[in-house]
Amino acid sequence: MIEREEDQGFTVSDRRGAARERSASAEPSPRPSPAADAGPTSDQAPADHGPMGPPDFSGLLLSLASSALMHLGAPTPDGNTSPVNLPRAQEMIDLLGVLEEKTKGNLTPDESALLGNILYTLRLRYVEHAR
Repeated sequence: MIEREEDQGFTVSDRRGAARERSASAEPSPRPSPAADAGPTSDQAPADHGPMGPPDFSGLLLSLASSALMHLGAPTPDGNTSPVNLPRAQEMIDLLGVLEEKTKGNLTPDESALLGNILYTLRLRYVEHAR
């Protein structure tokens, strides 16, 4: 009689960046159950978002502002500059304006101040480039 080996599964290792450091010291995790796809429940720990932390409203604002600045020709962290694209910059500024209008009364004082400062700065820079 031939004995069959039981299915032992397999392990996938991510060898990029910080995942390499974690996987070197961590034991292989068990396979997730289908219920894990439904999102965390009250008894599960929240997902690990890495060094950046969980996404938040301020991060969204800063991302849109960075995009607008890029279209206004601001230098990137690597020292390069993009060509000025006023229609795209206006689109990002208008989108931030929509967020300001739609979230009025629902933001924390810090979020409201950040959004106001971003819009003021971007609108000034836009007018400077539009002349």
